[in-house]
Amino acid sequence: MRSGPGLLVPVDKLQHILAPRSIAIIGASPDAEKIRGRIVAAPLAGGFNGPIYPVNPGHEEIQGLKAYPSIGAIGAPVDLAMIAIPAERVTGVLEECADAGVKGAVILSSGFAESGAAAVALQDRIGEIATARGIAVCGPNSVGLLNRDAKLNATFSPGAKVAGAPRAPHRPGKSVAVISQSGGLGFAIYNRGMRRGIAFSHVVSTGNEADLGVLDFVDYLLGDSEVGAFIILAEQIRHASSLLEVADKAAALGKPLIIAKLGRSEAAKRGALSHTGSMTGAEFAYDAVFRHAGIIRADDQDELLDIAAAFTSCPLPKGRDIGIVTISGGVGVWLADVCEKHGFNVPELGKSVQDELRRFIPDYGGVSNPVDITAQAMEQGGNIGAIELLYNSPQTDAVAVVASMAEATMVAAEKGELARIQARQEKPMLYYSYTIPSEAALSHLVDAGVQCYTSLQGCAQALKSLADYSGFLELRAADQLPQNVEVATLPAAPAVLTEWSAAPHLAKLGIAMPEARLVQSAEEAIAAAEGLAGPVALKAQSPQLPHKAVAGGVVLGVEGEWAVRRAYEQVTTLPGDITLDGVLVQSMAAKGIEMIAGIARDDAFGPLVMVGFGGSEVEVERDVAWAPAPFGERRAEGLIRSLRGAARLNGSARAQPADIDALARLLAALSLFAQHNRDSIVELDLNPLVVYQEGQGLLALDALIVTEGTKNL
Repeated sequence: MRSGPGLLVPVDKLQHILAPRSIAIIGASPDAEKIRGRIVAAPLAGGFNGPIYPVNPGHEEIQGLKAYPSIGAIGAPVDLAMIAIPAERVTGVLEECADAGVKGAVILSSGFAESGAAAVALQDRIGEIATARGIAVCGPNSVGLLNRDAKLNATFSPGAKVAGAPRAPHRPGKSVAVISQSGGLGFAIYNRGMRRGIAFSHVVSTGNEADLGVLDFVDYLLGDSEVGAFIILAEQIRHASSLLEVADKAAALGKPLIIAKLGRSEAAKRGALSHTGSMTGAEFAYDAVFRHAGIIRADDQDELLDIAAAFTSCPLPKGRDIGIVTISGGVGVWLADVCEKHGFNVPELGKSVQDELRRFIPDYGGVSNPVDITAQAMEQGGNIGAIELLYNSPQTDAVAVVASMAEATMVAAEKGELARIQARQEKPMLYYSYTIPSEAALSHLVDAGVQCYTSLQGCAQALKSLADYSGFLELRAADQLPQNVEVATLPAAPAVLTEWSAAPHLAKLGIAMPEARLVQSAEEAIAAAEGLAGPVALKAQSPQLPHKAVAGGVVLGVEGEWAVRRAYEQVTTLPGDITLDGVLVQSMAAKGIEMIAGIARDDAFGPLVMVGFGGSEVEVERDVAWAPAPFGERRAEGLIRSLRGAARLNGSARAQPADIDALARLLAALSLFAQHNRDSIVELDLNPLVVYQEGQGLLALDALIVTEGTKNL
């Protein structure tokens, strides 16, 4: 167990687990049908080329190998110990492994934290031994691991058995590593993916993660040149503060992280003083971090594999224009509809391309896009001709081919040409089969390096993931943190900063608020109102009133001496024992688009910045988006445009476009403020935030800042 969050394990420690030169199997059985026997049979059958030492005092020989009574009796270096013994014996055996110089251990035994509170201490002890003795531990409750390059099959999972699965042609840097807390799910993904011809490099079951976690293995395997993408299955991510660091390394290498994050409950949502804080929660934080870091979230096994299949067979597209070649006009149109729903364009092809297509497509076919080649043209080799024309066209960024793969005749004849086109790796090319593919047809496509989809949604989602990741990498390269922003330091003591107290901090960030005066009497309020042009708002100011409008502490649109006096009396005679710092007399702002911006600190990921459509209904509509701090204006604009109602900001026949640039500058500045005060800020709320038309900026009409310790006062 590591001593601090975000501390990744040194690379050499994981090498002994993932690429061991020798293995000891503690608790080994001669019965290859039992779990303790399978973990002997599996590495033997997989061709592991190092020594395997079964350890069991009850046997002299196990499955043709000499057996040893203890790990210490082996008398030779052991890199990896596979431990499959009763839970109560594990810690003692782990100590023996450390005494014998074993560098890594995979604990298959169950009966630890998953069994209840009584067994948690036993699991904690495993982590303590790992740290104290310098031995890297995977598990407990792991089902083992697999490393195809090292011919290491160290698992008892039946999912590792994939005899007869088609093998994709080797492409350096195009294999998938599966890292899963659930061993059953991890090897199920491997089994299903191998059946459809996806190339895998590793499968790791991290189990209960007493020592090593998902991120440790991802971080290590980022350095493996064969790994091009990751599938991650996790309920919780331990040391989640390292996720952004690991994801940034992955993005720098162009290696996507595709994750199924299980458990979307909002049970972790904490009570909050501000509107911003009330809309946080574990899943908000994960979604924000995933989006910001380019991590691709999938909802089921098929989606995980659909996306991974695209990344391991295709390059990234340069845009979102897709060309469709189909033997069935109806299915081609259907795929076009689905692709457009996923953000793609299906452009009409230019005259020169259409003229070329007419050379081998009959008049009753279609040449505009989708290209309907018809069964007649297919029999005459028109399929490859159409594919290559669309692949070569500057009008397309990706090509999807629609066909029936129920029989293998056509693809068998075409696979050489398909392989030649796919090997160019200039743009994505995928197949969609509207019938169940035969094993022979699928095998031919896999030989050509082409992935076949059996779901319209899956095909379109895979292409979308490629395009989204391409856009993410471009945005990551272009985004720059603001340089000329003055960031104030919040007070160290616990505090709730009211609108008046927060204003100086916001002013340093360039965030404007309506002109205002803080007063202590009705006469001062009348004088202040006379000094401000037009109607005013009166607002009670107290740290005890984070939602002052709900408590009756706000009166808007006040004009005239009598009205000001009456409003002052209203906001100063509130129920309860409330101490006021004064009353804010503030100019009423012109109308614009009401939005909200803010900061909330997540326990795992630190401060998150939020933007959304605001006003009194913000917690009902919840059209908000989050991102971890800090970030620049380009990412801020992307955050704004991700809102469901973002089109409202673009203007219409009756309204000018809103000042999105000003809003993006504000969000980027807030992100610097959040990062600078990450240890003290708990929440910041700007609601409403009125955005005016392009070039006219914005105004924060209310503000609240909450610092560390306040909620415990």
